Order: sequence, then structure tokens, then C-alpha cells
Amino acid sequence: MRLSTSGIIFVLAGVALIITAYRFALPGLLPAGILLLALVILSALLITWGTRRVSITLRTGLPTVALPQSRDRYPLAHEGKEVEVEALVTNTGRLAIPSSTISFVADEGFGDSTVGEVPPLAHGASQTVLTSFTPNRRGLSGVETVLITVSGPFGLVTRKKKVIAGYPVAVSVPILPARIPTDSAIRPARLDDGKVRAGHTARDFHTREYVPGDDLRHVHWPSTAKSGELMVRHEADEETLYALIVVDLKGEEEGHPDALEIEFLLAAAAAAGTAFLRADYEVFVVAPGHQIRFKGKRDIDRLRLLTALVEAGKMQLPSHDNPNHIVICAVDAARGKELAAQFSRRVPVTVRSLDDIADLTMVGLSEDLPESWTAFDSKRVKR
Repeated sequence: MRLSTSGIIFVLAGVALIITAYRFALPGLLPAGILLLALVILSALLITWGTRRVSITLRTGLPTVALPQSRDRYPLAHEGKEVEVEALVTNTGRLAIPSSTISFVADEGFGDSTVGEVPPLAHGASQTVLTSFTPNRRGLSGVETVLITVSGPFGLVTRKKKVIAGYPVAVSVPILPARIPTDSAIRPARLDDGKVRAGHTARDFHTREYVPGDDLRHVHWPSTAKSGELMVRHEADEETLYALIVVDLKGEEEGHPDALEIEFLLAAAAAAGTAFLRADYEVFVVAPGHQIRFKGKRDIDRLRLLTALVEAGKMQLPSHDNPNHIVICAVDAARGKELAAQFSRRVPVTVRSLDDIADLTMVGLSEDLPESWTAFDSKRVKR
């Protein structure tokens, strides 16, 4: 609570009148001094009571998204895209509230803080205040606090109160355009196809290279003899196209990759994942702290949310199971090839690395990215 200029004058004048009344034996000045002080005190009491009965609710038109198997839901925004926020201010008390000011304090990276004006509100009245922010950095940010500043009667006292302690918004990297080939060249080469028979039923299967952890009872000896490498039988109830996206954000040097480089790698991963999901693939994304499978176009927003929540760190490769295509987003080409070597030679691998970009200036504009980052061919990385 703070005295306005008028309030300070009233207090000083009231104190001066009271002192003068006692010092010079002028009792007629005493009521005037007490009245001035009483007005300031009354204004403070009324404003304290009034601001206790103000509620503010924030709303946005953003979709609210949660990662699979998570209870944490966040409004999801694009980096670089304007976010409109609507604040509903309601007077829940019995006393009218004079005109006030709302301050929206933005988190770092969510844009500039803004201010809105609210007219006087009678008992039970509401007023909508619109504001907007333009996020300039991916991550979990949003509105840090919402403050309301109300002036008391006669403009003698003002009070600023925190009404909302936080309104988190997840900001994803921009979704860049990408396309995948329509031919079947990106499907993995298979040495043998057939049926697994059990009683009177049969299930489709194909063979793939053995990886540590596979059950030796599933070794397919005819394919092993034909290829010269240990092969195992992989069964499938139905043919589902499946892409694996690996996001490696751990560099050899401290501070590398930096925040901007991480955004480029996540933008490449999001572009690839979005393209595959729109082509009816299942997409399994492996990133530091996350291993999540996405299914269908409805999960594109969940993929975007993942790009907002991922933090730099070590990534753990999964027990892979013969995807149709692998996309590796790594700090440099050498690291990308190192990761690619962990997978079967028969599966097409696309590597996205920071070596492909000469100028890391802005993320979000397709013309700033190499053309190869927006297309997926069937060329395999030499391993």
C-alpha cells in the first residue's frame, strides 16, 4: 500500500493542524486535522477490503496438451507467434471498486510485460481485459505474475496486489515444412518374409539383425545362414509404418550445443516427426529424459510440447525393433554417424547435424535451413 501525492499532503496537513491546535491553543483546528487523517485511514481501509474481493482468471485460445502418461497439461504456443491472453476481472465483494490497472509480468522469453486498464466495477460486475505476448524462446514460460493496482476513494491511497502467482505456457520450436517420399524405398530391407504358425493360426513375420537382449529362441536359422549374420524373427500383428527419431543434445565441449543450437536440432526433429505423423507413421522419439511413442496426426501437438520441455543432457538409446526409417539429430556429423552405427545397416538413416548450417541466425524460417533438412530420401548413411 502506498500514499499518493494527495495522500501525503493530507497526512502532512492533518498532522500540522493537530500540532498547531495544541501548540497555539486553537481547538478549532483540531477537528480539521483529525478529519484529514481520518480520510486517509478510511481510504486505506476501503481499498484493503476492496482488493480482497477481486478475482482474475486468465484464458487463452491455445490448445491444452499433455505428454502421454503425464498429468501435467500446458497451453501450447509457437515460438514467434503472437499469443492472446484474456483476463476476466470480477468484483466478488459488496463494495464497488474504483478504476484500476492490471500489470501482466511475463516470464523471460515470453515477451514484453504489458499493462491493462479496468473501469470501476460494481458488486458482482466483471470486465474482460485483452493483452498479447510474442514468445521469443522455446521452453516453459508464460505469465509470471498478475498484479492489480487500485486507487482508494479521493485518490489518497493506492494498493498493488498480486492476484495470480503464475500462468505457465509451453512454447514449442516452430514447425518447419518437411516431406517424406511416397515410394517404398524407405522401408527396411528384409531377407525373409513368411508366417509363424501356431496351431491353426498364422502371424506375419520378417527377420532382422540380432541385437543384445533378443531372445535366442527367436533366431531364424535359414536367414542367418543366408546372410552370414545372426538374424532373429520379428513378428507383427499388422503392418504399421514406424519411424525412430533420435535427438542427441550432448556435446563434447561445455556449453555446446548452446540454446540456439538446441532449438535448431529440436526444430529438425519436430519437422521430421510431423511429416511422418501426417504420413500415418508411428513415431518414436528418443531425447534426453524422454522416450515417447506418438501415433497419428492427433499427436502432433504432443510432439510440439515435447520440444518445449526437452532439456540438454545425455540421451539413452532404446532397445530398437526394426523401424522403417531412422532420423538422427546430432551436434555434428561424426556423432550422427556414431549413433547410426548402432542400428541395422538395412534400415535407412537420415542424419541432421549442425554441420549442415553455415549461419545460425534465426530458427523458424525455412529459407535459413539447408534444403536437405526439409526432405527425406532413401539414401542410407554409410556405416
